[in-house]
Amino acid sequence: MKLKRNDTELTGIFGIEKINLVGENKNSVKWQEYRYIYTQASRLEITTTYPIQIDFELNATCNLKCPMCPLSVEVNSEKKHILFPFEFFCKIIDDGVPKGLRAIKLNYLNEPLLRKDLEKFIAYAKKKGVMDIYFSTNGLLLDSARAQSLIDCGLDRIQVSIDAFSKKVYDKVRPGGNYEKVVQNVLNLMKLKQSIREGNLPLVRVNFVRTELNEHQLEEFIDFWEDKVDMIGSQEMIKPPKTSQELGSRTTSKKKDFSCSFPYKQLVITAEGNVLPCCTFWGESMVLGNIFEQYKECGDISLTNFWNSQKMRDLRKLHKMCEYEKNPICKKCIEGALIE
Repeated sequence: MKLKRNDTELTGIFGIEKINLVGENKNSVKWQEYRYIYTQASRLEITTTYPIQIDFELNATCNLKCPMCPLSVEVNSEKKHILFPFEFFCKIIDDGVPKGLRAIKLNYLNEPLLRKDLEKFIAYAKKKGVMDIYFSTNGLLLDSARAQSLIDCGLDRIQVSIDAFSKKVYDKVRPGGNYEKVVQNVLNLMKLKQSIREGNLPLVRVNFVRTELNEHQLEEFIDFWEDKVDMIGSQEMIKPPKTSQELGSRTTSKKKDFSCSFPYKQLVITAEGNVLPCCTFWGESMVLGNIFEQYKECGDISLTNFWNSQKMRDLRKLHKMCEYEKNPICKKCIEGALIE
């Protein structure tokens, strides 16, 4: 299995060529069109009139406090009540699909499986023509019943963040989790999906964010998972704005002339309605506006104003010119975790 990393992203993916398995049971022309446009946007070659992808944060909490995540210093009880309304989600999907929305990711920093009605969001988006539906999870709540439910509602892809090859390292990276349980949940999901739907969907990817705590285990992690799941993600660490533990990475590389493709592909909507230009931790430092407030003020549900805003145009221009360091937030995102 060969690692492939787009030069405009921070994650390398083993098995990325399997992505087209998602399109096998869809309209082939529309799927190929989506992947073509997505690839062009990833290369910063086109600017679409509407985001190709929207990331929805459906809840604002997580059931872990990982040291490389800003949620490690937040109190769940303070945000437990914040849930993205299903009706509002439907309005955005209805507005977006005719304008070019083709993919959705159903989480941001949160743990999406805490939403017990997550499948309702997936089923609606699928019915309305979204081509690619996925999310990332820590896998703790991915028991057999939930796995079956996600398969039944039509989930296309799932990414499980494990970040370790042993319980000892896992407990440091994901304190409060259960390494054996998560590994078994992933293996059970693979077995379950292979027994139905011709074994294709959802595509299962395991993720490994490289930090000084775990990067020595990356090769073992890949060796273990390469014949057990569809894809493996190897992600460079992004140092969060706030955290419970100062961490860095010795395998995160300097990126001369780096350009980020996120402003060309997607927007993020938080559970509180903030619209962000970026799906990393630092996106919250560049809020474009609030979709709930916009709707309250003028009844407009569209993300077009955010997508075509001056802030977004400036970000695109900056990265097109390979001058990310001129934006202090982008600089912290791309360089902050580097241990020299």
